[in-house]
Amino acid sequence: MKAGPAAAVEQGAAATRMRLLGLQRAPSLAEQGAEAIVAGIASGALLPGQRLVESELAGTLRMSRVPLREALKILETQGIVESTPHRGTYIPALDDTRIDQVCAARIALERLAIPDAVKNYRRAPERLLQLDQIIATMERAAEQLAWMEVGQADLSFHREICRASENSVVLTLWETLARHVLIVFGQEMRGEGDAKILGPHHRRLRDLIAAGETQVLLKEIEGHILRLRKRGAANGRRRIGG
Repeated sequence: MKAGPAAAVEQGAAATRMRLLGLQRAPSLAEQGAEAIVAGIASGALLPGQRLVESELAGTLRMSRVPLREALKILETQGIVESTPHRGTYIPALDDTRIDQVCAARIALERLAIPDAVKNYRRAPERLLQLDQIIATMERAAEQLAWMEVGQADLSFHREICRASENSVVLTLWETLARHVLIVFGQEMRGEGDAKILGPHHRRLRDLIAAGETQVLLKEIEGHILRLRKRGAANGRRRIGG
């Protein structure tokens, strides 16, 4: 890990705190390690194609090899890292096919969540305050081009919608996908133009929820999730990593 390993660890710890906010059970060391590795990939401190050496990672993350191996097994199960007998554990290339699959799964899950979420927000409009706070955090981070914080705020916004649906199956599946979403976000969001559109995009979704515009929201969520993919296609986006 040559590029900012300490920063990646700190970002991973912050990511863990944000993701587990409101849950009763503290994360295990293995889960904390997994979050830190994902943060490293999303931030660019860990690169696609890079081999993950246990001794180096253990020192950087300040944890023993036992929970680190558990963390790597978790990420391997989720398809975030891969392992082969001769190459060891490494970060696979992030190509268009993988990104498209992540986006398609995310769209399907959020479309399942939206109808019930809108009903529940209409019944308890005070829950919208949480979305407002997340958007404000996102906008502050975007002004500073603090991409990891922006990515976490984006995840938090969409997680809240899934939570508001009170559909435990959707939320469980969304959490499984969340690490992939953060990595994709980290790879594709990197310019001032991206930062400027984040607030308005999410405020638009928030206002549709508040107004009970379920059908409009179901149509707009796909465009919202795919906005960067469309831009990337127009610019001739290439495969990231070898």
